[in-house]
This record gives sequence, C-alpha cells and structure tokens, in this order.
Amino acid sequence: MLDTVNNKKIDFEMASEIASKLMENVSSAIFGQENLIVETLCAFLANGHILMTGAPGLAKTTLVRVFAKNLGLQFGRVQFTPDLLPSDITGSEILNIDPESQVRSFEFASGPIFANLVLADEINRASPRTQSAMLEAMQERTVTVAGRMHRLPKPFMVFATQNPYESEGTFPLPEAQLDRFLIHSIVEYPSKEAEMKILSEHAADSLVGESCFREDEEQRYTIDAQTIDALLKEVNKIRIDEEVLMGINSLVRSTRPNDFYCPEDLKSSIWYGAGPRAGLSLISTSRALALVEGSQYVRWQHIRRMCRPVLRHRIRLTSQAMHQQLDEDYLIGTLLQRVEEQHANLAKGIT
Repeated sequence: MLDTVNNKKIDFEMASEIASKLMENVSSAIFGQENLIVETLCAFLANGHILMTGAPGLAKTTLVRVFAKNLGLQFGRVQFTPDLLPSDITGSEILNIDPESQVRSFEFASGPIFANLVLADEINRASPRTQSAMLEAMQERTVTVAGRMHRLPKPFMVFATQNPYESEGTFPLPEAQLDRFLIHSIVEYPSKEAEMKILSEHAADSLVGESCFREDEEQRYTIDAQTIDALLKEVNKIRIDEEVLMGINSLVRSTRPNDFYCPEDLKSSIWYGAGPRAGLSLISTSRALALVEGSQYVRWQHIRRMCRPVLRHRIRLTSQAMHQQLDEDYLIGTLLQRVEEQHANLAKGIT
C-alpha cells in the first residue's frame, strides 16, 4: 500500500514516490499493458482525459476500476448506445410534489458523469448529440441543465473507449471532442508471457475483475483526497528548458501542411495538423512522466515518449496518404526525426 499524506503540501521526492508506487500497484494487477498504464497515469497526473482504442477484452475497463480503487475515488460508468440521451449522462430536473402541501418543485438528479473517474464505454456508439453532452464536462468540468450550472467533483477524468474494428452503428468522434482528450492510447494485445500470466491468474481465481471487486471485499484505499490534490499541483512545478520548448514548438508546427516548418515532401500527406492545445498537452504529459521517473526537469526523452499519444488524434491524413498505408504514428515519427536533426542537443539527450 501507498502511505497517505495528511498534509496538503508534499515535496517533489514524496510526490515522485507516490506516483511511481501507484504505477507499481496498477501494474501488479494489469498484465501486458505497460504502455497503457504509463499513459493513463500521465493523463491523470496532468489532469486530463484519455481515449483508449483497442479490441474488447484488453482490460480497459478493469484498468479504470483498479485506478479508482488505488486512488480512493468515486468510479462511474456510462455504456454508450445509439439510443442514449444527453440527460442519461448529465442528469435532469425531476418534478417533486410535496404530499402534504402539494407544492411542486424541480430538483436536479445528477447523472453518472458526477464521479471522479468516469468510464465512457464505446463512446463512438452514441449519436453526435449525445457525444456533445461530454464537451462541456470535459473542458469546463461543469454541466449545465435547465439553465443551471453544476460543478463536477474534483478531480474529474474521463476514460473513453472505442473499438477500432467495428464500424457499423458507430459515429466517429468530431474533431472538437477528440481535441478534448489529452491522450489517445492504442491498446495492443498482450505478449505471450503476459497472456500466460492472465491465464494463470484466472485458473487460480485471482484475476483482477473476477475476484478483486467482489462486494464483500474490504475496500482499502491508498491515497487520500488531499494527497491527490497536492500531487497534481506538484506536477506543474516540473521545470522545462527553453530549448525543449523550442523543440515542442517546431514539432507541433511541422504537423501543419501550410506551415513553414512542415517538410515539403509531407505536405501532401497531411489534411490538417495539431493546434496550440497539442503543445500544451505535450508539456503537461511530459511533466507527469518526468515526475513518475523522478526527474525535476522535462527531458527530450519524455517528449519523445509522449508525442505519439498526444498528437496522433490531433492530425488527419489525406486520402492519398491513407491509400499509401501511411498512418499518424509514422508521420509523427518522421517529423520527430526531422526536429531532432535541427536541434542536435535534443537528439543527443543533453537537454
């Protein structure tokens, strides 16, 4: 278990230890998803949302529940379907009639989005109207119903999932909503060793999701709310050098086909590139990764690790590029190499 901290202020060493132990706890329960665990933790520490794309049965839901359990936060789930209404997510005004006075009044009944960690399962199965109900919540951390604004609990994080192999009955997420996600993680199949571990845990009736969330099990939380708040504040104190910021600026601008920094041979492959929010997100997630790794500075290696999950959903390729079987990750890798050639110190890892 992680030690709780009653004081609202924690130093860097303590924050880094809490973050690394949290990742260790989650990794001990989720097998074969190391990249997803790192990216999910970085999204949480950066106070952002994460979109997870992968086939069913890859522990996406279990991961969210394990995070909620280790953090002692309230967990909520919304199963998105084509007939889901916005009020099914946000809540609605309910008419109450006093049995004695017969006085009528409206009372707000909160929806499942009023939780700290919200799993939006198969988010692309809902209609665009319902998907738009998430925009205000994800950006402003508020919900407006019947002209009244209701604040969501702190912290608030959305874990959204979507199946990349099933397109029938789905509605692709609009660009405005995609940009609200701090990170887009691609969930891969586990390795042979990790899958064997999953089978062994299932055979022993100790696989997370089958035994660790029984109703009769005692809930043991590892981090209190004050510590979580202090932990998130500590992330913003991670320092980042000017040269790293220049590298981030060059990388983000090079994704835009009409920008000077975009290589001529790649302009025809890009429909549109990442906006300024991408650079902000890259800084936030890299700071979180630096904290987990115990570094008080953001290094270029942190930018290199986080650039794909931060940028891949903020770039759209042309039909010509897709016909050539190019994808966003390949493009980002190519642009990253070009930026490192221009900034020699970054490529050498000096900064």
